[in-house]
Amino acid sequence: MNRTNRLILLTLCGLLLATFAVVSEAKSKSKEAKLSSEELQQRLENLSCPVLKPRVAIYSFYATGKMASYEGYNVGDGLAAQLATELARTNCFIVLDRTGLSNLLREQELGLAGVVSRETAPGAGRLVGAEVVIKGTITEFDPNKKGGGLTLGMALPNMPLGIRLGRNGSTAHVGLDISIVDAANGHTKSSHRVVADSKTGGWTLGLDYKRASLGGDRFTKSPLGVASRNALGQAVLKIAEDLSRSVERRFQIASTDADEVYLNANSASGLRAGDLLRVSTVVRKLVDPATGLLLDTIEREVGKIKVLEVTDRYARAERLDGGKIRRGDFVHL
Repeated sequence: MNRTNRLILLTLCGLLLATFAVVSEAKSKSKEAKLSSEELQQRLENLSCPVLKPRVAIYSFYATGKMASYEGYNVGDGLAAQLATELARTNCFIVLDRTGLSNLLREQELGLAGVVSRETAPGAGRLVGAEVVIKGTITEFDPNKKGGGLTLGMALPNMPLGIRLGRNGSTAHVGLDISIVDAANGHTKSSHRVVADSKTGGWTLGLDYKRASLGGDRFTKSPLGVASRNALGQAVLKIAEDLSRSVERRFQIASTDADEVYLNANSASGLRAGDLLRVSTVVRKLVDPATGLLLDTIEREVGKIKVLEVTDRYARAERLDGGKIRRGDFVHL
């Protein structure tokens, strides 16, 4: 074997080894990313919900500069809407999507102005209040955090032909700051930072003939959407974990009669027929004289009830003792 043939053989071996290494690395990274996403989805599907569904309000996320919009897309509104969707899909929360609140108010204004009929107009003052508000800030939103590639080529001796084979890729990155705020007093209950990356890549193949070049590539797009979904999935897990231990859900007595009481809880609240509840009344409110904030309430238990029926508008329960239960009293598990 002469020197030229040995050179060709070594070049071909190097090209094959480099290609094999790039392929193995790409498959390994793809597998890791896929497992990470699958694990996240599995945890979301098996999410442990709070006993009673907390009322959660979602407003548009805060973003500035280049992160405020992407290809004409309002990133703050878009990510907030996606978070509302992900929270609703868990069926663990009563989700109040406030990103479209102006449209709801506009519709109510039509009724108040007499533009639409009184019978079909939505009643004002009936929006459900939130127990907590989810505040989001977009800190990182980069469709191409990093990228790179490798191309190997070989020219055939004494022939006008050459071949090129390469691999390229990029990584999208999303970072969010999520805060859970108590709607009653504005205090931040907890804060979390979630980040996610999504990798994508493709191959290039080319053929050179003298001064002409022919080639093509295959490159998978839209890693930014995958990174956004993974970051929001992490946010949902953290929100569920925090609210399951920090939000005390309670309802109130809407009406009473001799044997039964009615609660301001509907089928979305998490109550079920057969649930045993205790009823308490407020005997004292503790107010901070410096700030005017409500520090706490002193309550006294006045009776027990058992849920008989839960409808789309209210719940009906029977009295279990002779306690003096009044309209406005609080109901606890």
